[in-house]
Amino acid sequence: MPYKGQWRCLSDSVTCLTQTLNNTVLTRDTLCGNASLELGTDFVWDTDGRTSYAIEYGLYCEREWIYTMTNSLYFVGAMIGLSIGGPIMDIYGRKPGLYLSISVTMLAIVIEVLPTSITYLPVFILARMVIGAGGHVYFSGIQIYVMESFPTKLRPWGTLFSAFSWNFGYLLLVLFGYYIKTWNIFAAVPGMMLFVSLILLRFFPESPKHEFINARSLERTKTSLRWFAKFNRSSFDIDNLVLEYEEGESGEEKIPKEIDSDNLGINFVESLKEFIEYGEMGKQTVILAYQWCISSFLYYGFTFSWSRLSDNLYIGYLYAAIGDTLAVVIKFGIMFVVRRRRSVFGSYGAAGAAFFIAIAPITFPTSWPINWEQLLCLVGSLCVSIGWGMVLLHGIEAAPTTHRAKISGCASFGARIGAICGTQASWILHWSKTGTFVIFGMLSLTAGSLGLRMPETEGIIPPATAADVRRNYEKRKKYRLRLCVDTTA
Repeated sequence: MPYKGQWRCLSDSVTCLTQTLNNTVLTRDTLCGNASLELGTDFVWDTDGRTSYAIEYGLYCEREWIYTMTNSLYFVGAMIGLSIGGPIMDIYGRKPGLYLSISVTMLAIVIEVLPTSITYLPVFILARMVIGAGGHVYFSGIQIYVMESFPTKLRPWGTLFSAFSWNFGYLLLVLFGYYIKTWNIFAAVPGMMLFVSLILLRFFPESPKHEFINARSLERTKTSLRWFAKFNRSSFDIDNLVLEYEEGESGEEKIPKEIDSDNLGINFVESLKEFIEYGEMGKQTVILAYQWCISSFLYYGFTFSWSRLSDNLYIGYLYAAIGDTLAVVIKFGIMFVVRRRRSVFGSYGAAGAAFFIAIAPITFPTSWPINWEQLLCLVGSLCVSIGWGMVLLHGIEAAPTTHRAKISGCASFGARIGAICGTQASWILHWSKTGTFVIFGMLSLTAGSLGLRMPETEGIIPPATAADVRRNYEKRKKYRLRLCVDTTA
């Protein structure tokens, strides 16, 4: 809410003029103080024509809790969406899940941006929840689709492309937010971007990994691979591909060596049971959810962030985008030098060290634009961003194709919990600034240490099934399910 210096009393309001008589700077306490001031009767907003949904719906002072609740319900919607979207993408395909998430999000955006004279606040809040659901399913699904579309050796490049696309979108939103002053017009911009994504997605094939592992459809796999072969001008022998299974070992289900059927897709209930049957995969999922939760908590709960470097909201967001871009560049360099597990541990370890060092009583000259605590917290924030980027890649690589969307959804579910807690984390700072640094440092170190409990995935073909996750831990290189060329044809 634009409390500080962005509202003024009307000249004929004795109540407002009396309440602000001894205040040179108008703040929230002034507006929401002793007497209740009425918008339009006692005061008006002075925001240079810039609007927001909080202003439009009157979510200030005693109604400000509705604004906070709306932001929290956005993440609740994300949790609900991820619980539904992950299984849909694992069973029906990556593209159907993306189509559904984009369509639902676009419809909710249309409802969200309706003028307040047409819609009602509860409808707006519900639309925000649906946007949270669809938007986060889309983000999770597109990451999986990109990773599955790149060969093993080029996965870092796919991650780089995805990350820079994210940051470019961030910069575009900052730019649009600065020049578009009407909130519902600005809120419609992501809907337009999603519409373009919906059109572009039509020209890309389904993930071939999903087609031959989850759907077990050889013909649909060949259709996807033909698109990639044509795109890469490859003469690979696609017509003679066969699905091949290794013989089941002791204690494992016996599977025929070759299967060519369109009716052997994964069973949802059975796939959930495998999280318990194959404890290694369940452990991975819990670790990833914790790492995502801590990363999100630190991101949203950061007291000293990039935005603190400027009193201008949009300049602050610009700093944030620059910081995220710098994190992507550093992460990309690390990918080719350090293996996945060590890079995750090192990134979060460096973040934890920065938070602990920030406790040191070091003073900078008052003429400097930043103090010691802010500098170390910016370093910590940068390291957390690098660590989260590495966890994103590491987690997707370690998850089996049959469960990848569900595992990614569980991890993102953890991030939403961290986001909700992070936005309410200011009470920790009020309790103790030193205690805040200690808590942030410990959380970072535990997130990094748990990364060492994951299997190494650099240069490894992603597992196809839950049984292959166990094989990764046992360092057996051959998976039971493979796509091979029939040399006898």
